[in-house]
This record gives sequence, C-alpha cells and structure tokens, in this order.
Amino acid sequence: MWQELWTFLLLLTGCSGFVNLVHTQGYGGKAAMTGTPHESKWDADKAIDGNTSQDYQSNSCAITNVDFNKLTKSYWKVWLTPWLPPKPFNIAYLEIYFRSDLFNRSAGFSIYTYNTQNFYPFDDPKHFIYRHDPMSGCPAPIMNVTVNYVAQGIVFINERPQGYTSNCQGDNTQYVGIEICEVKVMGCDSTRYSTGCKQECPSKCRNQQCDAFNGSCIHGCTNPNALTVECLECKPGEYINNRTCMRCPGHCKNGAACNKTTGRCDHGCDTYWMGDFCQQHTCQPHFYGSNCSTPCGQCNGSAVCHDEFGYCLFGCKPHWNGSRCDECVNGYYDRNCSKLCGHCKDKTPCNKVNGTCESGCMPNFQSPLCKVCENGYYGHDCRQECGQCLYGEPCDKQNGTCHTGCQPNFQSPFCQVCKDGFYNSSCSAKCGRCLQGNACERENGTCIKGCQKNFKEPLCQECKDGYYNENCTMECGECANDRLCNKITGNCSEGCKSSNFLPPFCQECTLKHYGKYCNKTCEYCKKSAPACDRNGFCLHGCESGSWQTDQCVATPTQPKSTTSTGPIVGGVVAALILIAVIGLLVFFFKRRIGNKNKEPTRRFQFVSIQKKKKNNGSRYADLCDDPTENAQGEYSNEAMSGDNGVYYNTADFTTDIKTEELLSVISEKNTKENNVFLVEYKKLPVGNLDICKAGKQQENVVKNRFKTTFPYDHSRVILKENWADNDNDYINANFIKNCNGERAYIAAQGPKNVTLADFWRMVWQENIKFIVMLTNIIENGKNKCTQYWPEKDKVLDVGPCKIKFLEETMYAYHTKRKFTVQQTNSSKRTITQFHYTAWPDHDTPEELGLVQFHRAVTKQYQSGGLMLVHCSAGVGRTGTFIGLDSLLKKGRESGRINVFEFVKQMREDRMTMVQTADQYICLHKALLCGFQEKDTVIGENNIPTKISSLLQDTSPLNQKLLYKEFKYLQALKPSYDEEDREDGKKPENKDKNNDLKILPVSKYRPYLTSYIKGRTDYINAVCVPSFTEPSAFILTQYPLKDTEVDLWRLCMDHNVHALVVLGEKSQKGVSWIPQKGSTSCCTPYSLTTGNTGSSISGVSQDTLVISVEEQRKELDVFHIPFGNDNAILKGVELLLDKQKHHSSHTAIVLSKDGAEEVGVFCVLHNVLQQLRMDKEVDIFTAVRQIQTRRPEVISKLDEYRRCYELVPLSISEDGIYANM
Repeated sequence: MWQELWTFLLLLTGCSGFVNLVHTQGYGGKAAMTGTPHESKWDADKAIDGNTSQDYQSNSCAITNVDFNKLTKSYWKVWLTPWLPPKPFNIAYLEIYFRSDLFNRSAGFSIYTYNTQNFYPFDDPKHFIYRHDPMSGCPAPIMNVTVNYVAQGIVFINERPQGYTSNCQGDNTQYVGIEICEVKVMGCDSTRYSTGCKQECPSKCRNQQCDAFNGSCIHGCTNPNALTVECLECKPGEYINNRTCMRCPGHCKNGAACNKTTGRCDHGCDTYWMGDFCQQHTCQPHFYGSNCSTPCGQCNGSAVCHDEFGYCLFGCKPHWNGSRCDECVNGYYDRNCSKLCGHCKDKTPCNKVNGTCESGCMPNFQSPLCKVCENGYYGHDCRQECGQCLYGEPCDKQNGTCHTGCQPNFQSPFCQVCKDGFYNSSCSAKCGRCLQGNACERENGTCIKGCQKNFKEPLCQECKDGYYNENCTMECGECANDRLCNKITGNCSEGCKSSNFLPPFCQECTLKHYGKYCNKTCEYCKKSAPACDRNGFCLHGCESGSWQTDQCVATPTQPKSTTSTGPIVGGVVAALILIAVIGLLVFFFKRRIGNKNKEPTRRFQFVSIQKKKKNNGSRYADLCDDPTENAQGEYSNEAMSGDNGVYYNTADFTTDIKTEELLSVISEKNTKENNVFLVEYKKLPVGNLDICKAGKQQENVVKNRFKTTFPYDHSRVILKENWADNDNDYINANFIKNCNGERAYIAAQGPKNVTLADFWRMVWQENIKFIVMLTNIIENGKNKCTQYWPEKDKVLDVGPCKIKFLEETMYAYHTKRKFTVQQTNSSKRTITQFHYTAWPDHDTPEELGLVQFHRAVTKQYQSGGLMLVHCSAGVGRTGTFIGLDSLLKKGRESGRINVFEFVKQMREDRMTMVQTADQYICLHKALLCGFQEKDTVIGENNIPTKISSLLQDTSPLNQKLLYKEFKYLQALKPSYDEEDREDGKKPENKDKNNDLKILPVSKYRPYLTSYIKGRTDYINAVCVPSFTEPSAFILTQYPLKDTEVDLWRLCMDHNVHALVVLGEKSQKGVSWIPQKGSTSCCTPYSLTTGNTGSSISGVSQDTLVISVEEQRKELDVFHIPFGNDNAILKGVELLLDKQKHHSSHTAIVLSKDGAEEVGVFCVLHNVLQQLRMDKEVDIFTAVRQIQTRRPEVISKLDEYRRCYELVPLSISEDGIYANM
C-alpha cells in the first residue's frame, strides 16, 4: 500500500523526497498549543496548513497573545495520526517557518518527540531532539532540524526560566508564546527510509525500524547479541564501542580477551599494566620498555616518557629531536646538542657528535667546522660588507639583512642605500622638491626629472631667484639694487628699490603712493588719513573738493585764467569730466542692477591685493599648529611686544550682515583681485605680549607649546587645586565669551606631556562635560598634541583621577569618544569628546564637512556648561570653531551677524583667535553653509510615513516639497571656474574625458603615481567620502580605449579593494574586464578573472587579479544593472559587507559618464551607513556632500526621487538594513 500511496503523493506534489506527514493527502495531523491565540483565526492548526508564508498578515500562522498570556513556558504540538489505531512514523527532519518579523522571540526553543497523545512532562530528556542556544544569537527565520527518530508526535517548547540570558537582539527575555507560520514534518512510514521512502528497513533491525537516511539499525537489532549498527556479533578480542566492534584496548592477564560488552579485563591486567582497561604502563619515572629498563630521552622539562614506547609526550628539550628525544636536531651537535653546526656543503647536517662537516664546507667557509663570517661581513666569501644596521648591530651573515632595522633614513632590509627622499653617504640630507614627488638621486641629491614649480635645479632645495617661502609660491618684491629677496622670509635685506615701498617685503606701497612701481602719489586723498591702495583708490575718501572717483584723480575747480586759452582748457576739462562721469554712472548703474535687493547704505572699498599663484591646497598658512612656520608676507596677525591692541577704523567696511545676504556679501568681498576680507582681517587687533605675564614666567615657559602664544592674564584659567608638590595655577587656556557676552567656552592649547595633569585638573575643576578637539595627534610627521585619553579597554591614572575609556564611534570626518573620570570619594563624571580629524595642516577644511561636525556636536551638547575647545596652539582652528558655534546661534536668533566684531571680541580674551585670513574667510563660508541647512533629517521610525508623504504629494510640481528641496539643493551646488578644472583641459589630458562637461575638480581628483612612459598623472575621477571613511569611493567614467591602463594604475596606486560597475539591465559585462576564468593583458598589467564568480539578485560578483612585475592585487568586481532596484540594494549590501573586513580600503564606482548613476549608488550607500550607526537618514545632506566634489551627480529630479524611493525598500523585511 505504501508504494502506491508514495507514487500518488509524488505525482501530486511534483517533487521528490520525504513526505510531509502532517499535511500530505492520506495523512494529516492534529495540532494544539498553550495560551490564547492572538486572534481566533491564528490557531494551532494554521502551522500545518501547507502555507509557508512567513507574513503574519497572510492569516496562515499559529500565534498566541504573548502580552495577554504572559507565559514563561509554552508549547505547540502535533499528533501525526489523529485516526485510530495510531501508528508511528520514521521522522527524518523538521522544517520550521517562523514569523518573519519577530522570529528572534523564538530564541531558546526545544524540540521533543512523543508516542502517546496525552503525556506529561513534554520535555522528558528521553525524547529530547534539539535545543537552540540563545547565547549563539537569533534562530534563522527558517530552521531545519534533524530528528531521525520513530515517533507519533512532535512538540515545540519555549520557556524563560529564572536567570535566562540571550545574545539575540529583540528577544523577549520575560515571556514566551507561539509565533510559527508552518511546520513540515518530513519522513516515511515507520519501516521505510531514504529519499523517496522506497527502501524497506532491514528485517534484522529491531521492530524493522532503522535510520531514516541510510537504513542502519540505530534503534537496535533483532538478535540481542548483535550490537553493531549492522547487527553483527563481535569476534573474540573485540568489544562493542559506539555500535562498532573495536579491538580490545588493554593488556589483559595471560593474554585473555576483554569483555565483549565493556572492553574491560574481567580477570585483571598483565604485568606492568594497570587501570580500568589495563592501558596504563607502570614503569618508574624516566624509564620505559617491556621490562622498564631503558632510560627516557631528553624530554621537555622534567616530563617523563611513555612507559611502553619511550615517547616524550610533551616534546623535547631545545635542540633535541626524534619521538624519544634521543638525537640532536639537524644543525646542532655535542652531547648536549648545544653547539651550532657550521655551513656544511649542500646544507647537509654536520656530525651530531663532533660537529664536523663530513661532506665538506660551503665555498670560503673554514673546515672542519665551517664557521660563519666575522661581524660586519656576510655572503659566500664573507667579503661583502654589512649595511648601516641600527645600533651598529651586525647584519645577517648569510643574506646581509639587518634584523634590528636600519640607521635613520636607510632603506631596509639591507640598509645600504637611502630611503626615497634622502641622499649622501650617511643618508642625512633630505631631498628637495622633485617634480611630481619623485625621489632624488641617492648619492648627490639631484632631481633627475626636474623640480617642482619655482624650485632651483638640480637639488630643488631652494627657490629660483625671485621667489620665496616654503613652497616657493611667492614672488619677491622690489628689492634695492636689484638684489634678490631672502628665499625663506621674502625680506629685502638691503631695503627696497625706493622709499615708496614698504619694507621688509617691498611689495606694498607706502600710505601715500601707488602704482606698479609705487611712483605715483595719492595727492588728493584725505589729509587726515592719506592712504591709498596699490591701484590708487583712497581708502578713507578724498580731500574736500569735486572729486569724481575713488582715486580722487579729477582736477579741482581752478580760478579763471587771465589768458585767452582759458575757455579752451575749460572746455576740454569739462568734456573729460563729462565723459568720466558718464562712464562711472554706467558702471555703478550696472552694478546696482545686480545688487538692487541689498542694503542701499552698504559700500565697499575694494582693495587690490597682489594675486597669489594658484595652489590647489592652501593659500594661507594655518598657524594654529605652528605659528613659527608661517611664511612671511601672507596675511596673518602676529603678536608684537608693546602693541596695545589698537586697530584701524573699519567704518568704510560694513561688517554687520543680514544672514539672508551673507552669500552676496561673500561674493562681493571675496574676489580674487579685490579681496575685502584681507583688508578687514589686517585691521583686527594683534596679540599684546605685555598682558601675558604669567605665561612668560620662567617656570611656565616649558608648559607653552609655542614661543609666542600665551594666555592673557585677565581671562586665563587659574588652577586652584594642586595635585603634586610642583604644581602651580598656570595652564595655557582662556575663558571666551559668546555673542551675548557670557562665558561659554575655554580655548586651550593641546596638552603636552608636561601639562597632561594640568589639563585634567582644568577639566575636573571646571566640570567640563564636552571637549572639542580640532587637531590630530601627529600631522605631517610633527607632534601636535599629546593623547590625553586612555586606549580602548584601558584606564589612565592622572593624579587622583582615573580616566576610563567607554566607547568610540568613527565617522568620515570625526570621531566621537566617551570617557568616565572619577576621583576618590567623588561621583563619576562622563565626558564626551568630539575629535575633528579632517582639518588639513596649513589649510582650511571643507566648509560643509565642518558644519556637519558642528551639527554632531550641538546635537548632544547641553548648554549651561563650558565647552572646552582646543587644537594645537588653541587660537586658529579653535577660534574658527568657537566663532562658528556662537555666530550660528546669534544669526538664527536675530537674523544678523558681525564676524569682524566677534573675532575682535575673542581676541580681547585670547591672542590671535582665528589666526589667518584664510580661516577668517572660511568662517564666513562655514556660517553660510550653516544658515543654508534645512531640517532634512528623518528618524528611523518616521522613514515610511515621512518619505511616503514626500513621494505621494499631489500638489502642482512647483509646490511639491520634494521638488522645492531638489531646487534648493541645485541652488547650493558649488560653482567651480576654469582654473579649478584646468587639469582635465590640458592638451595632453583633454582626450581622456568622455564628456568635457564633466571634469574633475583638481583638488579632489586622485593622482596616478605609477610610472608608465607617455602617461600623465591624470584620470577623470574624484574621491568622495562615505559616512565613515573620508576616501571610501573614487567615482570615475568607463575607461576609453586609450585610458584603460589608467584605470589599472588607479587600482594599484590607491589601495582599491572593489570595482562597482554600473550598467544597463541588458549589459552582461564590459570589454575591459576579462570573462570568467580568462586572462587579458593591458601593458604592463596582466588581468585574470577567477572561475568562482556568483550571481545574486541581479548582481554579478567576480574576483579580478591585477599583476605587474612582483606586485599583485586582488579585487572584488560587482556588475550591477542600474535600472534594477533589487540589484542596486543588493550591490550596496554586498559592498557594506566587504567593508566590514576592509574598512580603510577604497572602492571605485564606474558609470559611462562617471556622474549620473554613481551618484545614486553612493548616496544610497552613505545614508544606509548613517541609518545603521545613527538610526536616522539625511538624503539632502548626503547628496550635497557628494556634489561638493562632483557637482554633476544627482542633477535630475528623477535621480533625487529615486534616492528617496530606495531607502524604504532597503529597510523592508527582506531588505539590506535587515541584514546589517
């Protein structure tokens, strides 16, 4: 009957395998469970209705009301034979389908079998099958549990005993219930087995019941003496062990056989043997053998050897070998194996008794012992000299490597030549500025390929004549006698070409002169302040009279001439005046058209500043880190002894600004030729060294990081409690007021080793809860600040304080840390540190990144306490951040800000706050970014409703919130000029671009460093950050026929671990990546794609190996059809999973133009990282951040909409966020 029924079921289900015993036609089951169903339609039988949907809304799940029942133990059971008489079944395995959204609440479940319809307890150990360990995490949504047992019923039990613990996130540790959508009980009739249930169990099995998978008699045999799974009887000398006949293990007395059931020697052990199974030898320690007379070898330590065979169970003493440790290892000799063999020929071992090399020595080693080279020499003939090993240690006698490392600047491992960047015989001289960062010639320092711009060949260590500063970017002034200026400072040592130039740089005219050679005078400027700029514009207005321009160049009205030429002259003069007036009227009319919405009273005096040479990095040095390194001639304020803080009148410059007009003010003031910001900045008060007495006292000088940066006495932080005998009240820090005149900040220098305790004294005394750190510990190889917090899982003891590390979260541009600090007999305090890690040395940061950092700080900062802000010196970056924080609050409250006045106010309490003109300009731009911020953050719980309302808005297009948000985003997009993108337009690079409208901004592009003849360092690509890494992505176009080699250079040069190729749905691959299992060549690179690729959710994943000479790099390649939402989501998921293991590596994302598709992919990646870390998303800011570097991304409303559409998809039950 079974065979016919099985055939029928096979045809009915259309599959092969075991039968579902609780649902299949002809069989069935009856289910029951404890507790009240959550709804009446969710009863126990729903779990055996054949529907495997895991969505509870399908009404096909058995679910109890956990919150109502409040049970600590519950069960669900199924009786397999509801008809009479009941019969057992050979159950192979179970498939359990949990409710998909709450499967974690079933953690800790157990499975038992039973054979009577009513039984108790359910969890009888005799019937136990499986238990899920909640400490291992959550169960899978679909569980497969092997049973392999003959039974009539299955019971699922879950309980929460006292003390229950779980590592499953979302587990309910108090109460349990049933939340099962389907249970398949797969098996056969009780006397059948195997896939298809076609095989009958052997008759030799007890009750003809066997293993459901292989038919072995796991339940016993018909013959009571046949104890193996094959129902065989053991032979004499064998016994049954784990249902298998095994050889008797011991040495029974007089050679008798052991007990066939237990394996023991029933009549005792033979001589020298003991133990339950007569397996333990009984020799005296350190002897072995049948008569225990053989001594053990050189066993490790004091260990004894094996009683019977003499084996050393715990190894040998050093230099001894063999299972019994009775001979020297190869390479050693002597009766104690303590002497090292020499260099025997063909690496043969020496005689292990006397050390002689019986086969002879290697060339030039002395027989008979073939000893090694003397110290300082190595090689086959011992004539090669060692390199410069560290501490004068000898090199390796065979290969010459220095195991201890090299003397400074020598290249390991041989230490015979200089490292790149150094030269001469002692490698003590540093290379100059060679072109494209190439190393100089190691013997004489010559830069073979030439110098960087404006450096002097051949050493490239000093500027060419006529240029100065550290980077040779500044041109000398007009020095006397055509002498050259100082190439470091720019000073003209013998004075200026004429007295009309301002020493020491001779670049600016004196107050009364102007013109290229300062040979013109400002005759008609106000006598009270006769100052004009290099172009002759009067800075403080004209002398009274009818002057027509800011240069005051018109001739004032003269008395009538007595000559007959008077009318003619007057007519000519009148005509000239008329022409000038008309020209000026046209000029101002055009200008006022563009500024008609601005305040009519605003007037700017534009001042011409010598145009600086282009430098994609810094224009002004950031002296916060090292004021002594500032290049002379740049616009910075420096402290001068005797200066009383007097500053120039700024009446001609409107610095009180409405926040809505800040953009236009920046545009007008920050022009390249006439930069008003520079003039404003130069009028700020400089440092006053006369009110820094405490900082200049002898005992405090060592506590200052820099020689000329001291705290003002009237506002300095005074330490009141001493922790050590030599403590005093001094620390280099000042209280700083906010825009309302209230003490709100402490501006401090970064701690030094000698001020570490003082720093924590200040933190404890002032009850600091928040620290903002704006420098890295080391920048450009220079120490900027001592690490004042403990390492992870460590405690730092400072005076009476114990500082304990709590947690650390790393983002792309900053790191957030939390510590606790506690003194004896005091409560514990928690301190949060926000560490901005992206401020470039001697430059200003990306304004949007700084504002995002500020938003992270203010999101957690609780007002009322002092905020401690520090960089290295505690003035430049520190002043900029404090200005940003205070002025943003002021502007949002009043709608107006005055940056100049606030910086001046800060400088009253601490010298040179906002230390460079670039920082002053950056502060304005960062404030603009801050005021442009919108509330576009969406919390995790609000994502479905908030995004749905945006996407389903039925308003007219120009009134839709999503459209307005997109248009505002486009308005904020940065505008870069031709100079910013000039690299892509150079003749040698122009043909490397797919679209000349999409070119990289030079300061954001990755430079290619691998040398290939005829190739430049250019590729059309930009680096962009993820949410956690500053250079996580490189966005680039598909390679052109001539640029494929540059793509592989990019992979090798920039630590790339993955390629993401975004293409069309129908696209099966790209020509420039070899097919699976094949190799191609792109000289000089060899490319090989592996054989083990995979495809999932539309994403094709392969492994690509790039090889060149001795270098080899392995990459993951993801081919993603951009139009497929599931593929995009899966691609992001796969990349996020890879980045867990390669967090600091870079992924290249490619599309045809390097802009359209790559933008959507990176935005989705970044917001999902944000969701995982901060439980919120900000699509607007994520797009804006990438547009800062690649303005062409997300340039269409449909692309912006798609970003919003994909986020809710990603957090559905099957989406990426669920897998994070």
